[in-house]
Amino acid sequence: MARINPDLDWYTGFSHKKGVRPRCPFASVQRCPRFYQSLSLLGSAGSTGIEPKEDERLLEKWKKSDLWPVTREQATSISGGPPVPYLYSNFCPEVAYDNFGFFASSLGHYADEIDREIAHRDLKKEGALRGDWRWAWDQVSPMHYTECPLYSPLDLDASRSGKREGKTDAPSGVWQAFFQLVWSWSPFWRGVALTIVVLLALGFAVWKALPDKTKERLMDALSGQTVHQSATPGH
Repeated sequence: MARINPDLDWYTGFSHKKGVRPRCPFASVQRCPRFYQSLSLLGSAGSTGIEPKEDERLLEKWKKSDLWPVTREQATSISGGPPVPYLYSNFCPEVAYDNFGFFASSLGHYADEIDREIAHRDLKKEGALRGDWRWAWDQVSPMHYTECPLYSPLDLDASRSGKREGKTDAPSGVWQAFFQLVWSWSPFWRGVALTIVVLLALGFAVWKALPDKTKERLMDALSGQTVHQSATPGH
């Protein structure tokens, strides 16, 4: 099995294959408890922290959510240190990328300098690229946002909220489902379907651009032709 290097190219390529947005639509402290918890914990590990009052407000908000972890195994956590934390667990991959350069749910440093030196020696022999995660980390667990356990319930809540508020997002959802279906077809039929869509779009654009009088004349001509064809002898 090929080793995954969960950088931006891998992540956006994965998104393209699945027909979803390039980055997570819930990547915000206001939209996702795991994003919030990951960002909040990084403040205690040397990164820029959330302003204390805002952090307290967000904590109270997400503790009331049914998506808030109820066990330690589910919770986002940082282990080890100081000076450098050893293991980042159950992290939001979006937060992990913004801070460490890799989309992952967990990242673990080398236990000590001896392990790091041994790994670096092996990587040099292997000819590993500079962007390989193994230069900095002993273990990394790649994760795309669609694989996050919180993504499906967040997406469901967003869909329900949209319906309650009477939003008109259905067409975009229909088109996304259509293109996902088409993309799963063979290259030949995919090309046929996309060509038809393009032609229909062009036809619609031309129709919209026509003056109203021209549209009326065309409609009259078509209706007249229909009446003429139906008025056959004996009827």
